[in-house]
Amino acid sequence: MTRIHPRSIPLLRLTWLALLGLLLLAPGDSAAADTAGHSAESGDGQDTTIVVRRGESLLGIAARLLPATDFYTTGELAEGIRTASGMENDRLIPGQTLRVPLNSGDRGRIATDGTEVRGLYVTAWVAGSSRILALADSLIAVGGNTIVFDIKDRQGDLSYPSRIPLALATQVDSLAPIRRPRALVRQLHQRRLHVVARLTCFYDERLAAVRPELRPRSLAGDGAPWGEGWLDPSLPQVQDYLLEIVSEVARLGVDEIQLDYVRFPTEGDLADAQFDFHTWHRAKHDVITEFVARTRGRLIDTNVLLAADLFGVAAWGREADLRRLGQKLPDLLPLLDVASPMLYPSHFYGPFLGVERPADYPYYLVSAGLRRLQPLAEAHGVDVRPWLQAFPYRITDFDAGYVTEQIHATRDAGANGWMLWHPANRFDVALEAMQRMHGGTAGVSPRRQPELLGIQAADDGSDM
Repeated sequence: MTRIHPRSIPLLRLTWLALLGLLLLAPGDSAAADTAGHSAESGDGQDTTIVVRRGESLLGIAARLLPATDFYTTGELAEGIRTASGMENDRLIPGQTLRVPLNSGDRGRIATDGTEVRGLYVTAWVAGSSRILALADSLIAVGGNTIVFDIKDRQGDLSYPSRIPLALATQVDSLAPIRRPRALVRQLHQRRLHVVARLTCFYDERLAAVRPELRPRSLAGDGAPWGEGWLDPSLPQVQDYLLEIVSEVARLGVDEIQLDYVRFPTEGDLADAQFDFHTWHRAKHDVITEFVARTRGRLIDTNVLLAADLFGVAAWGREADLRRLGQKLPDLLPLLDVASPMLYPSHFYGPFLGVERPADYPYYLVSAGLRRLQPLAEAHGVDVRPWLQAFPYRITDFDAGYVTEQIHATRDAGANGWMLWHPANRFDVALEAMQRMHGGTAGVSPRRQPELLGIQAADDGSDM
């Protein structure tokens, strides 16, 4: 069965000549001034030295040298220089020699087959700030080993500088909070973390706004664009754009690309929506399966795993859900390494499985969904790693215990791990829950088990 596939990410090693070249080419400074004011000497392969020029600051030096190192932020490199040079404060003296570490010094990433994935979702804005490194350390401290960050969010913004023509033409990478994505991946790998890039596929507010011809059409509106934010999954131009992102992101060193919103819309006046595939007389699930197969083809010569987020109700395989979503699991699973059902209890409405308020029974609901999906996934050699709810929406009694009960359900059902989702990245409850699991102090509350409360629960979803 497919597991985490670690790769050794080589750390950056620069000779003194390469570093000197960087200094000479630094914007805003002449080559003559750099030659006169800076000198560099080769060290032990892990660092080098420079001589301070008049008027320079520690942060200024760190900002200039950052691209030549595997540090992620200017502040982090400045601290590294301060430590390596034995400085008690940030005061610099012209002619002073500073030792500059090129390697941030973290251990190489190590993971083995069979590792339970214990992950957390972060937005691109968190991933693009120094906060990500502190969060990574906090995650590791409570037993976590995986970070999922947005490479393209549902607004349509790319989180990194792209060279894809459509991205450049529409400026969807104009914000790009992750300015140095390879350095980010290196830093996370050096902390022995599994790195997942989340790619929102067919919901894209930015592209839908600037390229309305890529949206579904309204039957009642004489071909006017339908819906808000949705692209037409069956348009070749839409799929080709996403595939270019997949190829570009695979070269950044991530371990896994996770497809989200890899489906058709399920809300709004669906009867009014005209998709391009309607002219071919094909089913929605054919369109989605073909796209995932094309994505698999883009990754075939890489070590990058392919994952897809699945609607929670897709685990029950109801025909009505298949017709709406286009996610036909028997066809999709053979194309994936990881299946991630979104089993958020708050997204199920009662009566469901015999209970009026499914959201009040997190262990029961997550367990029931995984019991449905696990045998089918195992038959295709696919890992099951659900998204779990770490946010309070529609929850009567939300706390760390609510989260730990979902984690218990994944383990009892034989899943290969789990990931915690909070859209606003409020991590306090999630980290507390992970700490309880890591410390072995979490259990399952009887008051959240319908069987123990005398509720006759069903398992076929027929009363959904």
